[in-house]
Amino acid sequence: MSTLGDMAKRPPTVRIKRLGVQLRKLREERDLTLDQAAALLMISKSALNRMENAQVITRAHEVTYILMMYGVSESDDLWTSMIGLASAGRSRDWVKRHAAVGAASRANEFIRLEQDSRAVRAYEPLLVPGLLQTADYTRAVMQSVSPLPGVDIDQAVEYRMARKDALTRQNPLKLDVVLGDTALRQRLGGRAVMRAQLMHVVDAMDCDNINVQVFPTGTVKHPGLDGAFTMLDVEMGDFTVVLIDSRTRSICIEDEEEVEPYRQTFRDLQELAYPPTESRQIIKRAAEEFDDVSNDDDSRGAMA
Repeated sequence: MSTLGDMAKRPPTVRIKRLGVQLRKLREERDLTLDQAAALLMISKSALNRMENAQVITRAHEVTYILMMYGVSESDDLWTSMIGLASAGRSRDWVKRHAAVGAASRANEFIRLEQDSRAVRAYEPLLVPGLLQTADYTRAVMQSVSPLPGVDIDQAVEYRMARKDALTRQNPLKLDVVLGDTALRQRLGGRAVMRAQLMHVVDAMDCDNINVQVFPTGTVKHPGLDGAFTMLDVEMGDFTVVLIDSRTRSICIEDEEEVEPYRQTFRDLQELAYPPTESRQIIKRAAEEFDDVSNDDDSRGAMA
């Protein structure tokens, strides 16, 4: 094996970091030093060290060779998981299809992981989550804050709409959302935009792979006080990450011990939220309220 991956020019992705951790764990489970493992694999010690420390991009065929040399069976779930970490999955084709607008996004890694996920769980107290947004609502959200330098809003809207491919593809993404009822009473974009957005959510709930529950204001207990978060169950590599988005950057939580509290928080939110059937009616009623022109105009605050 002459080359074990290209040197990464950017910070390592979630996949590469997880792959490095797994490679080191495999070696240590076999009581091999770096020198011994390098000799077994017939590569340099420095090359193996770079792989384990996520300093290179390790390809699927290289991982296959290492697993074989370490005695991992192809029928082992670990084999599938690690090959998945080294593979691009369905996101590769998706990125190619939308390359023209891809530069508009600052969250390329998140979107790749999203496209490679089997399930997404999102808690959003203030906004409809991106995968359920209409183009007009997305534009209103983006125009509500001062744009970051270099961001083309038209391209950013197009890119967000493209992300919804995951909901309608073969073997579609399973989406579970807990939506704060405050999100139903925002005025983003005006009455027509909000009504269309909320009715879009209602229609989306007819799909078997989409579940939305409304979380009520004024509960005695509120597990989601820390704010919005998204959990991705990534199929290629079989792992879960939590994304917490902010104005200028996203925080990715990868460690299983840190991910588990978010799983529990989401379960607690679902338990306290209105059930899906009742939530559907609540969202529909909120949409219909935007037809009432007797309410104060679009330039003012929340609905009466």
